[in-house]
Amino acid sequence: MAKPLDFGAAFRPAFLILLLLSLPFHLEASIDLVLANAGVMPEKEVKKIEEMGNELYERTGVPVYVAVVGDLNDTRPVDLIETIRKEHPTYILLYFSLKPPAVNIFASDDARKLVDIDQILSPLPWRGTIRPIMSPAFSKDEGVKQEVAVFNGYADIVDQVAESKGVKLQSSIGSGGRTTFQWIRTLFYAIFAIVIVQFIVTARRRRVKS
Repeated sequence: MAKPLDFGAAFRPAFLILLLLSLPFHLEASIDLVLANAGVMPEKEVKKIEEMGNELYERTGVPVYVAVVGDLNDTRPVDLIETIRKEHPTYILLYFSLKPPAVNIFASDDARKLVDIDQILSPLPWRGTIRPIMSPAFSKDEGVKQEVAVFNGYADIVDQVAESKGVKLQSSIGSGGRTTFQWIRTLFYAIFAIVIVQFIVTARRRRVKS
């Protein structure tokens, strides 16, 4: 009597082959996006950056790197970019240097079209998401300013790339959070400007009286 066909056994080799073929894709989908962190970002923020960046990379193929270096002369952006280009011709790199203080965004020609670099790096408090935070008016604590600037800038880049690609990220901190922060920052600078104006007006009145 002929044995009934075992369809499970027949398809098992094919299933294993498909599984093995799919493994490299999933392994490569997650990459290290924080190239350097000179003690600025706590582990919690590093994980959040990796989460946002890897979801963006998996869904769009655009890796957004961040490097916070202690000394620009020790880790130059050109060296980092050279290493990145070997595996990812399309890339974006948010670069911070603590000594001397510097910040810049580097991107391949095709990735540059996906973000508004001038807006992100603008010194205007109602426009920029990095440099206004680095101002002495924002906070006296350098560590706080650096931490907020890096995270805020990276989140802005990731969201802009996702929007350009028509993708909605589950890990995004959301434009609402950044908008609220931007209004608070603008209000702070407005109050700061009013204080300066009042000081100048008071000083002039005293000169006139004297």
